[in-house]
Amino acid sequence: MRIETGEAKKTRISDESAIYRKREEKSAKETFKSLTGKEKWQYFKDYILKKLLLALAIIALLIYAGVTIFGPKVEPVYYAAVFANPFTEQDLDRFQGGFKELVIKDPDTEGVYFDSGFSLGDGGDSAGRYKFVALLSASEIDALISPMSELVIDVNSEAVCDMRDILPADLYKRIEDKLVYLEPEIYDYETDRTVKHESAPYAVDITDFVKKYSSYDVRLNYYYSVIINGEHKENAVRFIEYMADLLDGKAVSSSVAY
Repeated sequence: MRIETGEAKKTRISDESAIYRKREEKSAKETFKSLTGKEKWQYFKDYILKKLLLALAIIALLIYAGVTIFGPKVEPVYYAAVFANPFTEQDLDRFQGGFKELVIKDPDTEGVYFDSGFSLGDGGDSAGRYKFVALLSASEIDALISPMSELVIDVNSEAVCDMRDILPADLYKRIEDKLVYLEPEIYDYETDRTVKHESAPYAVDITDFVKKYSSYDVRLNYYYSVIINGEHKENAVRFIEYMADLLDGKAVSSSVAY
């Protein structure tokens, strides 16, 4: 009598399983070869296409994640906060295209922004005010386009540059008649009272520029100022020159947008 151990039985089953798999694979190949063209297409759709599409979707997702995480980031080289926005999107495209060409060296990594998401304080836009203060504190804002009511608030908060400190002599002389002088009222913590300071040119009256490029019936006067802690004050100054050139016909605006 022959006695087979459990190990021998295990080996035999394993060997037979391999044989069965080979037969099944062979059978599947033979079956596919025997199908008509229409049947082969249906077989492809039912058993292969879904897996292929899933694999492609995964690859696309990985590529997108890689570009998003490791790809080039568009960083602002100029950021203006616009209060009581007098411009449509088309208006912005009309006048800022030429400015982008002046200050942007690499369109893939640099951007120019005119953020019109701010309302005047009396409009009850507390979210816009918090956003402005947060961006101002983070040195994200380079320039301010606003009516007088907002300009006074920011001058009194010592957030705005004295134009005499930042404008080149030739540009200062060129726009001298548009400079706006204000006497800031700044709170003195030592004396616990508000102190009025000497009058200084804190802004440029750009009402003519706004009316020229706005599609609205502009009733307010608008002023342009440069923020003290902005990271790109040089470009904020260049925009003053650009506005003057546009008004004088020395520059051409463009609808090109990066």
